Amino acid sequence: MVMLLPIRTSHVGSFPLDYSRENVYMIMRDLRSIGIDAPPYPQLRSFIDIYLQSLVDEGVAWTRDGFYFINIDRVDDIRKIKPKVLEAEDAVEALGKYDLGFKWLRAPVTGVFTLASRLYIEEDIGKGLYATLISRKDLVRDVLTPYIRSFIEYLLGLGYNIVFLDEPILGVIVGKRRIILGYTEDFIADTINYLLRNINAERGIHVCGRISGKLFELLASIESLDILNFEFYDTRENLDIINHETLEKYDKLLAPGIVSAKKPFVEEPDKIRKLFNEIIRLASGRIDLVSGDCGFAGLKDTLDDPLETYRISIEKLKRIVSIVRELS
Repeated sequence: MVMLLPIRTSHVGSFPLDYSRENVYMIMRDLRSIGIDAPPYPQLRSFIDIYLQSLVDEGVAWTRDGFYFINIDRVDDIRKIKPKVLEAEDAVEALGKYDLGFKWLRAPVTGVFTLASRLYIEEDIGKGLYATLISRKDLVRDVLTPYIRSFIEYLLGLGYNIVFLDEPILGVIVGKRRIILGYTEDFIADTINYLLRNINAERGIHVCGRISGKLFELLASIESLDILNFEFYDTRENLDIINHETLEKYDKLLAPGIVSAKKPFVEEPDKIRKLFNEIIRLASGRIDLVSGDCGFAGLKDTLDDPLETYRISIEKLKRIVSIVRELS
């Protein structure tokens, strides 16, 4: 087994706290104190809201009962919207304010396919994905993709040097045997390549939930991706689709999630250690940017005290740092 060193630690993005500049500052200081190598900007709003609220502010979309609806007659105006992520700017300010000295900064960017699946073009939401923008591949390609590329360029300009697309919907679209909604492997690959090609940063993708072998092979084959981030603690089935031959063939690294993003307790070290060792074996050491399964926003309502759920989140990450350093 070949171990590729050093193995860095990271986090997918979200925390179970409300947004404020002070909370962003606190989180960045805490991530530094526990030794996280590549922190993200802390997502303290929904990863959908961060990237779609601008559409509402500009009158291109509106919300109802927590759902986003797009004015299809104004989709071309999306190209004119200037990107802004408050948490991302606050995190960069915290670096200078507290002299945190991180070498790497991770930019979680909600992916085109996932955003399209949450933007309704019909008011009858009962039609599911077929009522959303994801059913219009032309608008996904010509409007939403350039919009997200502008966010990536903006985040790079702030100083972020690791870009991760967050695309949970791909686990639904790309099944074990077929791809739904009329999408193809080439369309998915071309979209991701458009977003990530020719940027001066490490490039990855995060897909939570269960991953099909077909999706693993597809993502591994995409030229512009360097790192594949999946969950393994709560979805042990994903161990069955990882193979080092595919990672080696396409020169990819695996960024595994090794603690739960759903359970409000800190996992026992032996359980984390055993899982991490198994992933190292399956990937033949092609491991980097170890994290939790997903962001920790889902822990927010599991306990009455939000500061306690935040403390648990930090302790989970602290345990990851300890075990990664021990084993690598």
